[in-house]
Amino acid sequence: MSDEEIFAKLKEILGICCPDLDMATIEMDTPINRDQGIDSLNFIMIMTKVEAAYGIRIPDETWDSLSTPHDVIGKVQEQLALRS
Repeated sequence: MSDEEIFAKLKEILGICCPDLDMATIEMDTPINRDQGIDSLNFIMIMTKVEAAYGIRIPDETWDSLSTPHDVIGKVQEQLALRS
């Protein structure tokens, strides 16, 4: 699966969990945290939806290191590779 496909899905999930977020401003290196109005509860919802979308489990203790879409995509790719 390509990074672009995962990024598109992540943006879809962000739009669902944070409808006030301007999706046009979200780039691969955009911080997805409090700067964008994403609180900890929204972040949990985002990550659980990402996990469900790809049938993966991202360890909770690594979530703090996921601050941009690029970080999330890298972790999704890593977990998908572990399934293979």
